[in-house]
Amino acid sequence: MGTFKFGKREEAHLAIFLANVGWGVMAPVSKMVLLSGAMSSLALSGIRIAGGALLFVVFSWILPSSLGTRQHVEMRDMLRLFVCSVLMISCNQGMYIIGMGLTNPIDASVMGSLTPMLTMLLAAIFLKFPMTLVKVTGVLLGLGGVILLVKDSSGSEIAVNPLAGDLLCLGAQFCAAVYYVGFDDIIRKYSPYTLMKWMFVMSACTYVPFCVPDMLRVDYGALPSEIWWQLAFIITIPTFWGYMMIPLAQRSLKPTVVSAYSYLQPVFASIVAVAFAVGDFGWGKVLAAALIFVGIALVNRSSTSAAPARD
Repeated sequence: MGTFKFGKREEAHLAIFLANVGWGVMAPVSKMVLLSGAMSSLALSGIRIAGGALLFVVFSWILPSSLGTRQHVEMRDMLRLFVCSVLMISCNQGMYIIGMGLTNPIDASVMGSLTPMLTMLLAAIFLKFPMTLVKVTGVLLGLGGVILLVKDSSGSEIAVNPLAGDLLCLGAQFCAAVYYVGFDDIIRKYSPYTLMKWMFVMSACTYVPFCVPDMLRVDYGALPSEIWWQLAFIITIPTFWGYMMIPLAQRSLKPTVVSAYSYLQPVFASIVAVAFAVGDFGWGKVLAAALIFVGIALVNRSSTSAAPARD
């Protein structure tokens, strides 16, 4: 009887799992900040990106260099890193939070779970990844679970313009899919910390200036303690921690596998919504969660058997 070995692939699966837990919880937490009227969605997205950039810079001098915190980046890669920052930080985070300000957190997390379908389509077109029956079945099962989860939701969040909000959240996931598929080589070239540090700093310099007027309108001295705790969570867990886990996971897993974990976001978004009495969790949600987990398992199995593992 063999012993279980926790290797690079297992670490990658755990990393992307925890990242998606954080992103799922972030949806209702961010909505609560916006519903408080303390700040606009543009201000919140600016605070999130600026805060994330600050954490990456500060911890680059605190954490040991063995983690790649001070890895040198070649000048020829700077332009591609800039494009990565636009896609995965500015567009993905900015469009998602602005869209969530118009829709509700369950819908926003559902749009986030559509990334696997977009990633698989782009990977098939540009990377010639095989569209196996098992993989397609897994994606469809996961999507079915997401649809069932939405139909079973009964939250009380205010949706100002759900259609526009959902489209913005969907656009954010399309940008993420382009990043997953189009920049796999540079993701594997640099350490996760170096990659995200540069991407956040670049976005802080290019995106945050557009948010400054809204950020200056926030009365920070009057913010209640719960808003500060919510902001601290948004900046540290789904931003600093979550985005550092993406390249770490993609070094050992295919882009379709990494993106498949986004199906978990609606599950944890619903759990938090229930905890704050904005929805219920019945047998419909249990069935939806089961479909989502089975879908992820099928996509993982298909992708693992279709090509050699990245170790």
